Amino acid sequence: MNAARNTAQDTADDGTTALLETATAFQRAQLLLAGLDLGLFDLLAEGPADAATVRDRLGLHPRGTDDYLAALTETGLLEHGPGGYRNSPAAGRHLVRDAPAYLGGFLRAADQVMYPAWGRLATALRTGEPQAATYSGNDMFGQLYGDDDKRSAFVRMAEDASRPLVPALTRAFDWENRSSVLELGGCRGNVLAGLVAAHPHLTATVLDLPALREEFDTHMKALGTTGRITFHGADFFTDPLPPADVVMIGHCLVDWTDEQRRALVRAVHPAVRPGGAFLVWDPMIVPGAESCLRNLIRSLNLQLMTPHGTNYRLDDLVRLLRTAGFADVRHRPLGQDVTLVAAYKTPDTAA
Repeated sequence: MNAARNTAQDTADDGTTALLETATAFQRAQLLLAGLDLGLFDLLAEGPADAATVRDRLGLHPRGTDDYLAALTETGLLEHGPGGYRNSPAAGRHLVRDAPAYLGGFLRAADQVMYPAWGRLATALRTGEPQAATYSGNDMFGQLYGDDDKRSAFVRMAEDASRPLVPALTRAFDWENRSSVLELGGCRGNVLAGLVAAHPHLTATVLDLPALREEFDTHMKALGTTGRITFHGADFFTDPLPPADVVMIGHCLVDWTDEQRRALVRAVHPAVRPGGAFLVWDPMIVPGAESCLRNLIRSLNLQLMTPHGTNYRLDDLVRLLRTAGFADVRHRPLGQDVTLVAAYKTPDTAA
């Protein structure tokens, strides 16, 4: 008996279960992504429904539906009670179309663009080439922004990634003593809209490629912020940057090579007014931090999805900012595995 018990214990502890769970993690991901594709969470936002109602309303086959709904309940995405299935609070906040915190733009990109590309990770590691099917060549942004559907999908994915960070960003910096802010690569101005809502005294400007102006104007009108945030169409690698008390860039330095990051930081320094600051937030790699593995995986995702992008280490950015002339560099966690770095320009430094 003891020998049998020891054999069972050895089998349980040999790592097989963990390896199999890692290799099949895509199965759990598809539980969520299929529900989004089917419209399940939108349906349950209307009210609880039993399995038969879900099948009828969504046109599902009887085979598998009961197990599927039960599996979603086990994951915590659904709840089950006397009235049938209902969305969990998290699903209601993030998986229902038109909910303020809806993450569908990012999740659909994960399903339709990232998932196929990750199936070619070994190819990417052999060749160094991106594997995304949404563009070809090195001009990723030119191609994405030149196609209405691709531009819209990309912008919404970017906004879904940054939206959870906006409340923390409004509190993590001394905005009261600044009057102007310029966001590089700010797309439709979603981050700045949250920032000026919390700090109405700020004069805010988005700098992004001219192809985004129409999207920006439409979004500002929808948010009721027309006139409060301006759009400056430019390429931040080749065009002069307008001056501001605070220049900031988020979820964007990771899109470029080390040399491009160095060039951009050098270009930003003259644009920051004396006594002002340059804010950077990204899922930076911090060795030893709990976020390290997740951000290394994000770095591989960037290499699969972009022609140039790769994550970078926090200490490398700090050295880069100091080399560019910023006198004081501070950093703090912002949330969602993202680090906020604030680089300050001394008041007596020439603009």
